[in-house]
Order: sequence, then structure tokens, then C-alpha cells
Amino acid sequence: MRRIWQFLAVVFSLALGLASAESRAADTLDWRVKQNKVDANIDKGALVPLLMKISRATGWKVYVEPVTNITVSVKFKDLSQDEALRRLLGKLNYAKDQTNGVTRLRVYRTLASAATQPVPAEKKDYRIHNEDLVKLKRGANTNAIDQLAKKLGAKVTGRNDGIGLYRLQFADGASADAAIQALASDPSVSAADGNYSVDRPAPAQLTQVSAPAGAPFSLNPTPDTGGPILGLVDTSVDPPDQFKPYMLTPINVTGQTDPPSSADPSHGTMMLETMLNAMGGDPSRILPVDVYGSGDSTSMFEVIAGVVAAINAGANPVSMSLGGTGDSQLLGSLIQEGIQKGIVFVAAAGNTPGEGNVYPADYPGVVSVTASTQTVSGPITSTSANVGGGQPQLASYANDPPATSVIAPGTSIVEAANGQAWEVQGTSPATAATSATIAYLVNQNHISLNQAVTQVMAAAPAPGK
Repeated sequence: MRRIWQFLAVVFSLALGLASAESRAADTLDWRVKQNKVDANIDKGALVPLLMKISRATGWKVYVEPVTNITVSVKFKDLSQDEALRRLLGKLNYAKDQTNGVTRLRVYRTLASAATQPVPAEKKDYRIHNEDLVKLKRGANTNAIDQLAKKLGAKVTGRNDGIGLYRLQFADGASADAAIQALASDPSVSAADGNYSVDRPAPAQLTQVSAPAGAPFSLNPTPDTGGPILGLVDTSVDPPDQFKPYMLTPINVTGQTDPPSSADPSHGTMMLETMLNAMGGDPSRILPVDVYGSGDSTSMFEVIAGVVAAINAGANPVSMSLGGTGDSQLLGSLIQEGIQKGIVFVAAAGNTPGEGNVYPADYPGVVSVTASTQTVSGPITSTSANVGGGQPQLASYANDPPATSVIAPGTSIVEAANGQAWEVQGTSPATAATSATIAYLVNQNHISLNQAVTQVMAAAPAPGK
């Protein structure tokens, strides 16, 4: 009976915490993982909603000791993550550990082992509420955007005159919402929509492993210069020298430089190496497009600019191991236009089981990829997708919404510039392997991209498809 009352108390504190959080819209928590910096301005906040925000911002699995609650009132800027936790949690204790690349945070009053109540990550609202994106019609005078912004009381904070795409910032969310209709009805505007943040992609797990004997995988020393160019819309890349001959000059649409890490490879680097692993016998060239720069996140403005830059540079297929963002009308329209012109888009279904629809993977016509428990060891074929004669098993971390079309190996062995080997898991490497297999099949069998897509979908259909 006591346990039942404890459970009800936790649920009750959760409900109270959520209600009180909604009433304090001014509370802010800015957790910048990449910079190891945290800002907070919280007035009388409840513990559970705070832990939900921390879990969402960091990707940590958070557990709290049942019937534990405090009122949090803090204000600080630019503290390290550990300093921030000490200030935020007050008299409570906490412990962090890591298993298979997943960090667990336990918050407790008595013992760390008593922190058994899982805290769900806060569902993030990806809409940047005081911003809109505007696409001018082809041939429209670019000065029109400045006149529109002035008329609507907005600032142009991002502009790409080459594709007629602009980022407008308003005083508040209500002004941005009201402006969409006014913008869409302007004769110089092709489309207007809200802007959305896009989290920096991260593996479900990342673990150091012993370096394999010799090269991690065997590559054909000559990339196929006549085959498809693989577009990699992701973070910056900094691969070991042996992989650079297969890489075209990277494109950066952010104007920011992301310094190479001395510890682990960037997400873009891991995807590039996974692509090469999946087509080692007949590699195409890879075009990396950095849409993140040095930020912990980016926005739909940069993602759209990056996709257009990849296509204009000849990339097809275009691989996007990023997602979870809002349903952007502008990105969806761009993808539909690209599909009509023969561009193949491949995107990750996400690393949160049961999350449901994620974008861009869920747009019609996109090859949406979930992950199996297998390891990338060459192209995806009917043989490799059915190791041991059975169907591939869905990985425990993998999302598998109805629109998912392919299941691919979700584990890849990659190498950092310092020679350290890493095992990376997630729907991201599954997406990279699928994109690479499509290019490999075109090179090997001299077939069209659409024929290659059909073969991959037949060889490795998503569960239940």
C-alpha cells in the first residue's frame, strides 16, 4: 500500500509541476552541451519539469528518487554543466554514469540506488515562435523582402539572395503568426512559413572500441567519378586522411567554423565513413554540406539552404541523418519539387522509440530509414539484411513510424582523426548506409537511382512493410 501511495505522490507531483511550469512562461533554461555552458533564470520551479528539460537538452536518461521534490529559484549565466547541476538541485544529491555511450543522471535524497523513477524527456516545441521564413518568387526584386520586413515590423536576420530565402525576426510570437498570412498574400512571395529549430544529430550510443587490425574496412582506391554524388547534409566533417580522396570540397551554409574535436569524430565524419563502408567495393564521391557550424542546433533556414546547395552541386541522392523537427511547409515543398525532378532523399526515422512521425523522414516520397541490430559491413542486400536466415531485428532505440520504408544496420565502426576507433549506433548510420547502397547499386549494376531505391526497399523492408 505504501508503494501505491508513493507512486500516486510522484504522479501528483508531476502534474503539479507541469501545471506550475505552464504558468511561468518566463522561466528559461539554456543548456549548451557542445560549449559545456548553462544559463538559467527560474523562479519557484518544480523539480520534475526541470529534470524533463535537462533530459531533453542533454539526451541523458534521468532518474529521480520517488517522492522527491524541491522548489527551484536560481539565476546564473555561463556555468559549466556540473556547476549548473549543483545550483539547480540545491540540497539534493546527484550522480552521473555512462554505459554504452548513454549518460544516466540520478537525482536523490538518500542513496543513488534509490533514484529509480524514470523522468521522461520534455517534448520540445521546435517552432521558433518569433521567426518566419519567406521564399520570394523567382525573378522577384530582392529589395522586396526589406520593404516587407519594414512594413511588418520585422528584422531580416538571414538572407540567401541566390535562392530567394529569408529569415525574419519579430518582436513576439503573435506578430510572427499574424505576419504569415500577410506575407503569403504578397504578390512577390512564393511561400511563407514559421521557422523551426533543428537539433544537432547525435548517436543513440557512441562507444570507444579496440581498433581493428589494419584499415577498418577495405576501400576501392578509386572513387567512381561517373557515378552518383552522395549529398551528406549534416555537421562538419574531419575524417582521417585515408578517407579524404572520396570527399568533394565541403560546403558550409552557416558562415561559422566548427573546430575539429580531439576526442571523438563529428557526426558528419561518422556518417561519411559509414557511407564509404557501405560501398567499399565501388565508392561514389561524397559531398558534405555543413548546416550546423559551431552551434548546438541549427534552424530550418540553414537546412533548406543546405539541401538546395547540395542539389545545385549535383548531389543525388541526398542523405539527411537529422530530424525530429517541426513540419516545415517550405522544406516539404522543396523535397516534393526535388522528387518530381528525380532527386532521391533519404532520412532517419529517429532514435526515440514510439515517437511517431518525424520530419523530414515522414514527407511523402522520402526513403525513411529505421535501424536494425546489425553492423554495417558493405552494401545492404537481401543477404546482408537477413543475417542468419532471419528477419533483421529492430534496434531497441529505433523509432519505426508507419511511413518507414527501410530497415538498415544501425551500428557502424568508424575512426577518429587520432586513430581511435568508435562504435556508433542509431538510425543515422542506418540512413547513411542506405544512401550509400543506393549509389553503390547504380555504380555496380548501371541502373537508375529509382531502380536502386526499389531494390533496397525490396531487400530490407521496414518491419511490417
